[in-house]
This record gives sequence, structure tokens and C-alpha cells, in this order.
Amino acid sequence: WLKFGGTPRLCCCSFAMSCQWLDLQVLKQGFQSQKKVQLMEGATVGDILKKVAEYKNVSASQLYLTEARWTDKAHCLCRVGPSNSSIVVGGAGICVPYGLYGSPMHVKLHRNEVPDSEVQIGGVDDLDDVPDVFTVEPKFSRTSLTKEECLAFQDDLISAYSEDPVQQAIERLQQRFRGDGALPKNKYARMLAEILVAPQRQVFAKWSFDPPPKGIQQMLAATSIHTDDDVQLKATIANGLLGLDLAWLEAE
Repeated sequence: WLKFGGTPRLCCCSFAMSCQWLDLQVLKQGFQSQKKVQLMEGATVGDILKKVAEYKNVSASQLYLTEARWTDKAHCLCRVGPSNSSIVVGGAGICVPYGLYGSPMHVKLHRNEVPDSEVQIGGVDDLDDVPDVFTVEPKFSRTSLTKEECLAFQDDLISAYSEDPVQQAIERLQQRFRGDGALPKNKYARMLAEILVAPQRQVFAKWSFDPPPKGIQQMLAATSIHTDDDVQLKATIANGLLGLDLAWLEAE
């Protein structure tokens, strides 16, 4: 179980951040070995699942946390597991059991929640690959880049945009803006954005930006402060690969 020992405990951690010490156990009946978790301030269920997934070398999407909550607090959450009477309402995929008002019931936590009582992790059979003590920190979202980082980030984008599948998809898109029945050119950037989601997602993750479209705004804010010629040159190269300069259209 992940639990706070009754009452959440705060401690002095590095950088003056608060943290909570938790106990982690697999979602199984009977006694299970526990792991000690240092949950840093701002960390959520999603961060816990991601950390365990890294240790277990599994996808975080297959993991989930549940905790015991009183039914007056669980009315809007997905309830899991059979009730004492084994009566279930809804389909098998929903699995929502009846429960007495004011009685504890296990609920599945949303990934943006912070556990506040006894919690179990499902989706794995054991925690053998997980350290006895580990720290879970909140997701880091980048807000700035040094000039050197900016140049390296641009190199990664240029490399991703230069991949054959990306260039081939861009060429097919550009064909739709040529000849009879051509689409208006003011739609090009919006349609291009759909092609760039996959390569941008990969590069953004490496540099701790959120996935697009939010990551695009973060990227622009982090790179716009750098106006040196070498930065502008790489931006011109990237725009040329994407056809944003519309030179491919004007050439005709």
C-alpha cells in the first residue's frame, strides 16, 4: 500500500521543498513487501506510475493506483473490485459495485491526483525491480534554454524534420497546394502541424517540453530570446525543411 501513516507527514527536503514519505505495495490480497517512497511536493499519481514503470521496464499506461475512500468521497470516481455482496452495476468493463454510504471503498485515482490515504498499485505482479527507497519528483517542464542548448535543440529538430518519412509526408501535403483545385496557401501551416506532431513529440520529450501544441508555445518562449545569427540561420534551415517559407510554391 501507499500510505501516509494516518496523517500526511512533511519533512525538510533539498531546495526547501516539502515531501511526504509513503509505503508502496502491489495491489494484491494478503501481506506484500513494501517500498519506501519520498514523494516530493508537486508530484502526482502520474509521476509515481512513471517512476515505477521505469524500474519495471513496462509502459506507465498499464499501471494504476487505487486507494480506500469513504463512499461519500468516492461518488464521482471509478470504483474497482467487488463489494462484499458481489453485486455490480453497469457493464463488466465499468465494474462499479454497490457500497454502503460511509463505508470504505477502493477507487482508481486520476493521474493528476495526490494520494492522501492508503493506496495500492495495479498492473504489475511484484515490485522486485524497484529499490527499497526511491524518490518521486514532479514532472519538469522546461521554460528556458541557454544559447548552447538552443543550438543543440535546433539541431535535433532539423535532424527530425530531415527524416525521409517526414519529408515525404510534407511533399505529399505540398502537392495538394499545386495545380488545379489547389488548397489556399493560408491552410498550409495548420495542415503541416498535423504532420509534425510525431517528430516534435520525440524531440520535445528529450528537452523536457510538453507535447505539442503546448510544447510549441514553450519552445517559442525559450528560443525567442536568442537572436544571434547562428540561431537565426538554424531557424531558417528548419523553416526551409518544413516549407514554411513557401519557396516551393513561389518557384512555380
